[in-house]
Amino acid sequence: MLYAMKTSMKKTPFSIALAFVTLVAMATAPAMMTVTFDPLLGTGFAGKGDVQLALGYNNKQLQDNAGSLVFTASSVSETTWECYNSNNEKIQERLRTMTTQGVVSGVARERNQITGFFLNGYDGSETTDTDGPALNSCPGGPWTYVEGSTATVGGGGSSLFVNGVQIL
Repeated sequence: MLYAMKTSMKKTPFSIALAFVTLVAMATAPAMMTVTFDPLLGTGFAGKGDVQLALGYNNKQLQDNAGSLVFTASSVSETTWECYNSNNEKIQERLRTMTTQGVVSGVARERNQITGFFLNGYDGSETTDTDGPALNSCPGGPWTYVEGSTATVGGGGSSLFVNGVQIL
């Protein structure tokens, strides 16, 4: 039975190509996607390979420039709520967008050479830009806030940058 299984497996060009793509993906995966980040605290880790890839650095360039790298973060949240018009019984949905940006303090992880960067929280104060009306506000006249209609979502999510280039 085992012999029959061996002889029935043919090496087609497709199976060879699939095996090659799988090997390449497995070989490159450890060098990428080693970025973790908590946008609330500004903490996490950025692996050397992700920083090199984003900035187009080789190993020597990363080692030489590690002290001058600047990590920044940006997050976007959207809050919606509804207002009710008692004259015509229409409902209006309102939207407010908040974008928060901050500089993240990074410390190189070094083992004979730099292998990544610990992100130790926000360095100083964050800046927040708000676009839209005041929270839970409604136009004047017959418009009133609909109780319980407020919802906040992550919207555009959060992003992490090194020297202005997005890595997460």
